[in-house]
Amino acid sequence: MQRSPKRRAFLQACGAATLLLETRWAAGQGVAAGEEKLPGIDDLGALGAQSRREHQPLLLFFSTPGCPYCLDVRRNYLAPRVREGKAAGVIVREIDITSRRSFAGGDGKPVREMDLAARFNVRVAPVVVLVNSDLVPLADPLVGIDRSGFYEGYLSSAIETARAKLARE
Repeated sequence: MQRSPKRRAFLQACGAATLLLETRWAAGQGVAAGEEKLPGIDDLGALGAQSRREHQPLLLFFSTPGCPYCLDVRRNYLAPRVREGKAAGVIVREIDITSRRSFAGGDGKPVREMDLAARFNVRVAPVVVLVNSDLVPLADPLVGIDRSGFYEGYLSSAIETARAKLARE
């Protein structure tokens, strides 16, 4: 079957676009180029001290690599808060529920990210948990993502609930 030059050019463009998407997916395991993870935890004791000093709750974002729902929460709801810094009223940290990466726990002993997730019974992603400096939950966790457009409202409400409880402590 002979293809016209226009059809051949169209098919080549489609093939190039598909290859580009596949390459970006493979390189980032579903994370678009330029996307980065949110700050992680290096020292839970220091993070707790920061939370107490700044009178801000900790927002723990539990995710998995390549999770499109995690990408949506990270990019559209949490990254803007990280960019706001202290003005956001919350300290955001990301935890990969599948990771064996260790960080210093509150007592200085190593803790793996997957073990912190297990402590909060997180088995799926994305999950947002708001806690105080002692890792005591301050609001109901947000599990999954809301596709009807109310996620920002749920997240803002949970943050305000956490901030109010923290102010009473």
